[in-house]
Amino acid sequence: MDQKLAAVLNLLKINEKQYLSGTLIGKTLGISRSAVWKQIEKLRKDGYQIKARSHCGYCLYSGPDLLDQSRIVDQKIIYLQSVDSTNLDARQLAVENAPSETTVVAEEQQAGKGRLGRSWFSPQGKGLWFTIILRPELMSPADANPVTLVTAAVITDYLNTVCDLPARIKWPNDLILHEKKLAGILTEIKTDLDQIDYLLIGIGLNISQESTDFPRELRNKATSIKIETGMVIDRTEFFLDIRERLIKAYRLFETEGFTPFRKSWIKYNETLGRKVTVKWAGGSLTGIAIDLSVTGNLLIRDQQNKIHQVNYGELI
Repeated sequence: MDQKLAAVLNLLKINEKQYLSGTLIGKTLGISRSAVWKQIEKLRKDGYQIKARSHCGYCLYSGPDLLDQSRIVDQKIIYLQSVDSTNLDARQLAVENAPSETTVVAEEQQAGKGRLGRSWFSPQGKGLWFTIILRPELMSPADANPVTLVTAAVITDYLNTVCDLPARIKWPNDLILHEKKLAGILTEIKTDLDQIDYLLIGIGLNISQESTDFPRELRNKATSIKIETGMVIDRTEFFLDIRERLIKAYRLFETEGFTPFRKSWIKYNETLGRKVTVKWAGGSLTGIAIDLSVTGNLLIRDQQNKIHQVNYGELI
């Protein structure tokens, strides 16, 4: 947020639910009434509810639900107002040798990404958009393959046991609630020969969206905790709790692999036992998803009863 915009917002906050004339705001900040109006319009686009009344001026009634910076910013949590994507910022930090478990969290993503280059709708103050940097020292790149499944198992267990939400896992990286997408996971890895330089685990979780907040083309495909339950979530507490659980899980994953998380993934999955088609660049496979291996591979039995192990691709 630029200085002029921040100054207008600060004045409105100091006088919250009281009207301030554009002339008074302009004189106080040394800007024109036209400039004041432009800043008010920018704030409205950012989610601030500002009323205007003739001969009275402007009045701030409410603002977006922003994360509490005083509770989340420390040496390993980096708060940003707006980014293209948290994975991009985290990648740059990883290149600059940011320590393991450094986490980038943003209020909004202008160009959030899902798998296969798809966009992820990430409006301000409506969800959790964050990326955790990991530098596992005890793993080979192949050993790290199930990290997406670990992330899905931990978050889904949290939603079910703490929030009482019947979220399910769709292999490999989606969390589903009532057949609509609630969250997605995007994992990136940088390797150096047989060593992992860094892992990025990007997470997008829909919290407070109303159905009308989603673009029309997503309203039948995506959902949020608020849509499904009406609950108002403290996003700051939610973020801190989930991050702590994920960090503990990743430490366990580094020493013991996927085995401690396999039962939880199976418990909450909606993929096993179904006929599926997995597609990847240059090929596809159709069959019955029968199990998940101890290394996180999806086992699919084809029409000839041959069993295939799959660790990448997309269900279609």
